Amino acid sequence: MGRLAAFPAQEIKIIGLISFGHMLSHFFFFVLPPLYLALKTEFDVSYTVLALPMAVYAIAAGITQTPVGFWVDRVGARKLLVAGLILQGLSVAAIGLSTTFWQLMVLYTITGIANTVFHPADYAILSGSIAKERLGRAFSLHLASGNLGWVFVPGVMIGLTELWDWRTAFIIVGLIGFFFGLVVWAFSSTMNEEVNKKAKSEAKSSDEGKNLKEGMQLLLSFPIMMCFAFFIMLTIGFTGIRSFMVVALNQLYGLSDVVGNSVLTGFMAGSFVGVLIGGFVADKYGPRVATAVGTLVGAAILLIFVGSYDLPVIVILSAITLSGVLQGILLPSRDLLIRAVTPAGSMGKVVGFLTMGMMMAAAVVQPIFGWLMDVNEPRWVFWLSAIFVAGALFCFSSARTSNKQAAGAE
Repeated sequence: MGRLAAFPAQEIKIIGLISFGHMLSHFFFFVLPPLYLALKTEFDVSYTVLALPMAVYAIAAGITQTPVGFWVDRVGARKLLVAGLILQGLSVAAIGLSTTFWQLMVLYTITGIANTVFHPADYAILSGSIAKERLGRAFSLHLASGNLGWVFVPGVMIGLTELWDWRTAFIIVGLIGFFFGLVVWAFSSTMNEEVNKKAKSEAKSSDEGKNLKEGMQLLLSFPIMMCFAFFIMLTIGFTGIRSFMVVALNQLYGLSDVVGNSVLTGFMAGSFVGVLIGGFVADKYGPRVATAVGTLVGAAILLIFVGSYDLPVIVILSAITLSGVLQGILLPSRDLLIRAVTPAGSMGKVVGFLTMGMMMAAAVVQPIFGWLMDVNEPRWVFWLSAIFVAGALFCFSSARTSNKQAAGAE
């Protein structure tokens, strides 16, 4: 409560609306894996094929992410956020009505396209609505809400499926997203967006080609490209764990689905707690390289440990949960780093571009991790994840160093 007491009432309302929508976006991104066993039986496909909807989701989101980021800066974050919430909710609900695997894939692809609005729109609204001295904590609450979506999704989807069936589960959660989109629309006038006033004043005299060229020059600058690489490395490092941990633990140690999902929930819950801690770390110290070293190296070591040794369940749960905590602690510092290297009024396009890298990486790794399951190589789920988590450290450090040098030159 003390964390929220530091914010004025208006900021709390905005953070609450944006964060709940962000929770839904993460929930919908991960809505398939908890039901993989039921969907595999329903549609009679391999794990490699079963991973394709998430891969295509990520490809569609990746392709459209950067243009949507430009549209957020140009058209407005609030309008696109409402449209994304409504479209995503309807597409997820329609999955419950699908009769073939390919219908499911098409609908989930639409879900991916709708998901592209959240990161650029959310950061543009938070940057324009929250005071600078509280922005790190606001980012951490926003991030924590996304992780909370991942914490909830296994229990919610499995619970609804047990009560009714998997089709009803998709319909219920999809309609929740649709109706929340209407709620955000009703309160959208209370939200502010970060605006580059100079760019707006020059827009009348500048042609569209020049604006696009300047935007692309920003995206291809060294600090932004290092952030782009960081997003890719971190996504590869943790996407496989989220998607295939349950199956990998079953193949590797014979753990049941219930135990495996408990370990997965531990990872998600640990990340949620870590993000809350990371907000204070980010506001106090900024995006420090030391934070990245401690969190990324520690998380990588724990993943290697779990994948290499036959461990008791309590040790596996503890190690994976701590890995989630370490990952979460870094994320608010990551977002402050992005804020530091991004000019005012450009958060939409920059975050859209970075999220494109994240989605394309997720598209590539989904079938790879699915194939590892089909060929019975579950240890590589943990080892490959650890390699990329540790590799993300170089990208974070390079972006931070280049930003410091640029600031010193000014």
